[in-house]
Amino acid sequence: MNPVCAQCLHIAICKKEKAPCSALEALHKIGQEQDRQAKTELIREYAKRIGVIDYEVSEELRLLGEQVITGMPELAFILAYDIRVGYVLSYESKKKDGKIIDADCRKVTGPYKAYLPFDFIVTFYEPNMSYMTENQRKLLMLHELKHIGIGPRGIRIEPHDVEDFQSILDKYGLRWNGFGNDVPDILAGGDDGEKAKKANSKA
Repeated sequence: MNPVCAQCLHIAICKKEKAPCSALEALHKIGQEQDRQAKTELIREYAKRIGVIDYEVSEELRLLGEQVITGMPELAFILAYDIRVGYVLSYESKKKDGKIIDADCRKVTGPYKAYLPFDFIVTFYEPNMSYMTENQRKLLMLHELKHIGIGPRGIRIEPHDVEDFQSILDKYGLRWNGFGNDVPDILAGGDDGEKAKKANSKA
């Protein structure tokens, strides 16, 4: 008997009915599939059947978001205008136009406003940003929250100054989110941005 079956709570049922284990058959099918895309589809299908969560509301991200909003003066308007932000952690990766997306910020619009008590949703894509240090995650949160803006017609999504926000690039360098690059703690006070910019520009 294999060790997986030995730990299964349903082992008695399998023995009594002398039926093959559906879970092991599913795992075997996934393991035998050579095509990566087909394997991904199989995993997603089985995940749906057993109720595996792809997205969840994240208390950890909410706390981080609130710390960044409170700690960064340029985001003070979010509190002043009582703009409501929801925070979601995705266990699915995301790509757009061939680029890996670490996180995004979306305005809640249309019929979703009737159900969601938020004005914006910030989503972190865990498979894409799991390598980031704590300080890089703070900067990533700052980046997404800077997409929140107010215009003549009310709240809106702010586009990038460039492929990022100029104020972030000026302080922390072009490669602030690069693998292995640490950045200053934006909530610790002080201004180490120039050092980080020089270090990251050399990386």
